[in-house]
Formats: sequence, C-alpha cells, structure tokens
Amino acid sequence: MIQIKTYHLFYVIIGFVLCQPLNAQEQPIRISDLTKIKNITDLQVRPDGGEVAYAVKEIIADTAATGGYAYQTKWFTQNLKDKNSIEEHDKQIDQISYGSDGKRWAIVKRKGKDKQLYAYPNATIDTASFHHRIPYPVEQVRFSADGKQALLAVRLTLQDLVTSKDFNPKDLLPEWSYERPGDTNNQSLRKPSASPDADGDAQQVAAYLLQNEEKNLAKLTNKLQFQTESSTTGKLYFTHWYTVDLTGENASKPLTSDFRSYQRVAFLSSDQVIASVDRDTLAHPDRINTSDIVLINIKNGTQQRIIGDGVYRYQLEAVSLSGKKIAISRVEANSLTQGQLYVYDTKDWKSQAIVHDRNHAQVQFGVKDSELYFVSFSNGGKVVNRVDLASGKVSVLTSVDEGVNDYWVGKNQAVFAKTTFANPSELYVAQANFAAPKVITELNSSWLAGKSIAKPEKFTFTNELGLEVEYWLLKPQESSATAKSPLLVQIHGGPASMFGPGDGSMWHEYQYFVAKGYGVLYGNPRGSNGYGEAFLQANYRDWGKGPSSDVFAAVDKVVSQGWVDTNNLYVTGGSYGAFLTAWIIAHDSRFRAASSQRGVYDLYTFFGSGNVWPMLKRYFGGFPWEDGIKEVLEEQSPITYATQIRTPLLIFHGENDNRTGPTQSDYLYKELKYLGRDVEYVRHPDADHEITRSGNVAQRIDQMLRTYEFFERFRNTDQ
Repeated sequence: MIQIKTYHLFYVIIGFVLCQPLNAQEQPIRISDLTKIKNITDLQVRPDGGEVAYAVKEIIADTAATGGYAYQTKWFTQNLKDKNSIEEHDKQIDQISYGSDGKRWAIVKRKGKDKQLYAYPNATIDTASFHHRIPYPVEQVRFSADGKQALLAVRLTLQDLVTSKDFNPKDLLPEWSYERPGDTNNQSLRKPSASPDADGDAQQVAAYLLQNEEKNLAKLTNKLQFQTESSTTGKLYFTHWYTVDLTGENASKPLTSDFRSYQRVAFLSSDQVIASVDRDTLAHPDRINTSDIVLINIKNGTQQRIIGDGVYRYQLEAVSLSGKKIAISRVEANSLTQGQLYVYDTKDWKSQAIVHDRNHAQVQFGVKDSELYFVSFSNGGKVVNRVDLASGKVSVLTSVDEGVNDYWVGKNQAVFAKTTFANPSELYVAQANFAAPKVITELNSSWLAGKSIAKPEKFTFTNELGLEVEYWLLKPQESSATAKSPLLVQIHGGPASMFGPGDGSMWHEYQYFVAKGYGVLYGNPRGSNGYGEAFLQANYRDWGKGPSSDVFAAVDKVVSQGWVDTNNLYVTGGSYGAFLTAWIIAHDSRFRAASSQRGVYDLYTFFGSGNVWPMLKRYFGGFPWEDGIKEVLEEQSPITYATQIRTPLLIFHGENDNRTGPTQSDYLYKELKYLGRDVEYVRHPDADHEITRSGNVAQRIDQMLRTYEFFERFRNTDQ
C-alpha cells in the first residue's frame, strides 16, 4: 500500500495528572534526563511485514555545538521475528524505504554530493546499482506497485525553475505576476544581460544590486509570506517530480512542469500518476489557497483535473494496493474546521465521505481496499482508527491515554511508535487490530528503570456551554492535607492543540516539576483539538474569557481536593498558552508567579509580527484594517489589560521566532517594566518558536531551569 505521510504541527493545551505512590529507592527525573530521551521520528515496514526500518532522534554531546549538545538522527532496521536483530545504519542515511517488491532503498547524503536514491540491500550502499543521478537533491520517493518505477521529488527555487531544462524546457516565465513593482512582464526573473556597475546606467545598477543579493548583503522580497520560522526570504519554492525506471533500462525524466507545486504524488498504475497540485490560476503562489487532484500520464505528461473547485484545498492522502481507491482530504482555506476525508473509486470517481468528528492524519489503506486507517487527536491521545468502507463504520483501535506517532498495518500485524505516560517513545508490534501489543525496542526503558514516574489521573467537568472539559493531574508523592504542595498549571498553545498522556512534547517538563515537588495540572479548554468541531470552534472571537474560565474551573476543582497550597499557585504556557497566561494574570490575582513563553499579546500587530497571520481571519473574522475587526482584536488582546498585571512574570522569546515575533514580548515587557511591575525578560539568541520542543538543547534546559528558579523566588514557605 502507498501511504502519503503528513506530520502536523501539534499545539499545546492544559490538563491534570495524579501519581501513584513511589518507591523510596526510585530516583526522581532530573533536568539532565532531557538529554537521554530518544524519539522515533519515522518508520517504514517491508510489505511482507518481515523487517522494519525506523529513525531515532537523540541528543548527543557535541563540544562544537552551541551549548555543548546536538541532535542526531540515525536509522535502524530490525527483523520482526527476532527482537535482537537490530542493525544500526550510517548517519549519512537520510531515509530508508521499501519498494512494493520488498527491495530496500535509501536516500543518502554522500560526502560532497547531493542527496540521491540508492539501492540498499544490506549495510552497504550499492552506488553502482542506480546510476540515474538527478540534478537536484532528492527529497522524497514513491514506488510503483510492481517495484519497477519510482517517483523522486525535488525542491526548486523560482530562479531554478526558470532556468531548468527539465521542468521548464520552453524557457517560459510565469503567467502570474511576480509582484515586483514596475515589472509587469516578470523580466526581472531573467539573468541580467548588463554587467554589474554601481556607477552605470539603471540596468547595470540592477545587475550590481542582484550581485549584492547573491552575496547576502541585502534581502529583497516581493512575497506576501516572506517570514520563515526563523528568518526571512524573498525566495519562492516549488516541488516537482521525476519518474525513474529502477530496472536501469531507461533514464530518468521529469514528470511535472509549470510554475506550480506538486506536493503529493503516487502511482495509480504503471503508466498513470495521481497528484495534488496548487490550483492553476493567475495569482501569485502566496495567494493561492486551493489545490486540485490531477491524473498525469507518465508516457506523454498530459494532465487531467479530476477533483477541484477553486474553493477547497484537496490533498492526496493514500492510494490502495490495487490502485482502485484513493483517500482525499478536503479543507476550506482559513476556516475553523477539522477538514473532511473522502474515499474515491478511481473507476467512476464517486466519493464516500468518512464521518468521524475528529481530525485525520497519516492515512493509509489496509491490505484490502475495503479497509482504511488514520490517526486522529482524541481526548488527550493520538489514536489509530479503522474504517470499514462497506458500512462506513469507524472503530477506534488504540487508547486515548496513549499517543501513536507513526504506524503500519499489514495482513496479520501492526507496527507502531507510541508515547505513554511512563515512556516517551518505543516501538511496538501487535495484531492487525492493534491488540496484544509487545514492545520491541529499549530506547528509553533502560534509563527509565528505577526512575519515579508520576502517573496522570483524568478528571472532567461540564462548562457553561455544555462542553465536557478534560484535565489531568500529576500529584507529588509528599502531598497531603497537612503537607501541602504548590500547583503548576500548564497551558498549551495552538489554540487548536491538545495536551494529554499521549503527548510526548511535554513529557520531561511535567515529570521534572513533579520531581521538584509541584503538582502539575494540564488540560484542554474550549478551542482545543481532539474533541470534535463544535469544541474546536468554541473559542471563536473568544481567546481569553471563555478558555480562562475553563482553566479556573479546573484549578478550583483540584484545590478542593485539599492538598494544594493555595498560596503557591503558578501558571505557564507557550505560544497561545502564553497569550492565555497573560490574559489570566491580567484578570485574576490568585497566582504567585507566572511564566509566558514565545507568546502573542497584541493581536492587532500580530498581522505583521508573525508568519501565521492568516489565523486572524480564521479566529476573528478578518484583518486589522477591515470593518469592526480592529475593535475585536483590541478587546481580545492581553496587552489591552496589561496595566492590570501585578503577578510577577517571567517572559521568554527566541530572537529568531517568526511564528509570533519577539516584538510581541518586547512590548509586554517594556510596558510592565515602565509601570514598575515585577517582570523579567529572557531572549534566547538564534532560537525560533520550537525552542522547547526541538530547539537548542542547552537553551531548552536553560528555559526550564529559569522557570523553576523564578517560581522559587516568589514561593511562600509559610503554611
């Protein structure tokens, strides 16, 4: 079967967790344990189910890296019938894949060469077996059902595409406007014929200025979306594909063309490919929010649009083994919805809607065309669902108390990577219905042996909208009615994210604070993912008051248990969680201290400071200059109420964070500092928005320790 893998940015929320009594000899989780955590980031299984390949991301000591640590990803293979047959592969391997015939391949970054696809039958790269070198680095690979052909993806800049003999053989320019003022025919995309000369005429000066851009003396942009996650760029990128005959009989040849991106492709048959492609309009690519599904004839390159309406973004999710069925997702741009999933019959193109009030990701068909699988966020976990296409029934196969991060389903077995409250990542094998799982790796279990791991307990309440809100509590061992403990409330980002026992991103931080004697409360207020579309939409034009009332309700219920020291309540959150943290302390004084990380505080300026500015349309109905929107954004922004903040606040922001923009934190800090409030500001050099999940390891440790130390400064020791 062909699976089109997609990985979605996960957002953060709040919850509560209760731990079991811990053995006296067990050791607490320490800050240094962060460097021991290993995570499975990708897995591939040979079609017969006999071998699995999986990528493991780990942290290693590296004196050359800033802070002394670096990330490293290595691939491993394992015979599924022999637990001890694990083979480690060279770090130059970027991806291991299996052809439909079971042959093993690898995308390899050899020294001094671009990433290319090679046959990889054993631990030695067979460089002689595949000589069709592609003139660009290979990013992805898809195999035909007979294993004789492959599709290879490459990523090109607009300038690459203009000059490419493979993808632009007619030497054309885009029909859409490049949007450079005064350049109505896009002629500035051509290499200048004039010689660079700062003292020359206008054409020579233009050539000179282009030279400055190439030397990185200046960054020119005519893009709307010029902010990346950690920098800025004026470059446009496109994904295109080659077809390759793996038998060696014919050379590789370009499959796609034009100034559009083909994000996802797969073989339908030996002579036909199906693809998702940006809609063909005269708009600049930054302004295109819709995509179509097209059929491409491999022999002559002709295309036929089969799905597309200019309203929705259609994406190819999976193709069945027979090629007779495909799974397609559909979402409307800037809409606050979960999207929809459909299965199409490739004979008559009739569709069947999959009805399930959750999101969908990592879609794949089973061995039979009549079975479809997908992962969804649900009630604090990431669960695998199976669809019986004959009846349309959706069955949940795994627990909402765990998180399945990647998976494969064969005729008699399933292989999957999973997060639990007790272990952030291991690989499991189970029956095809995910029953009777057995762990087959020891990535983290070895160092976790003898560690005190707090176990979460789930609670619920119904809010004033009639929505059931879930939260989890981790309670420190020493807590009691006479020996009360501080409580730390953790708020997730998004806001369409989800916290829960199946979320590995906060695993270490939760356990660290419990080891320091804090109770940890986290949960999912209105607007979170994982609870259906009505729950997701419940914070429309309400990012502050409604969600904060859900947080307060959870805190009140935990406090009522009698073990919490109410003089030592703390709150923290990142991204949207920082927004809600600031809103909370501007409207309530119960917290002893607070910490907000990489947040948004002024929605009016968020349009300019962050690269996710389209959220304003989705959550508030428009942009700052549109009628009535400015007033909505000001009413919803924590900065509007900053003068009311008197709770000590520690603010973090990465200096290269373009998701929200450090100017958001600059403004909040400067106002509070001017007002004489207890506020401290930490900027992490070179850090982007992902600092706490995948950022510089030393900075991740620094942020956690600073949060703990700041809270301890204000801790009331009188009980």
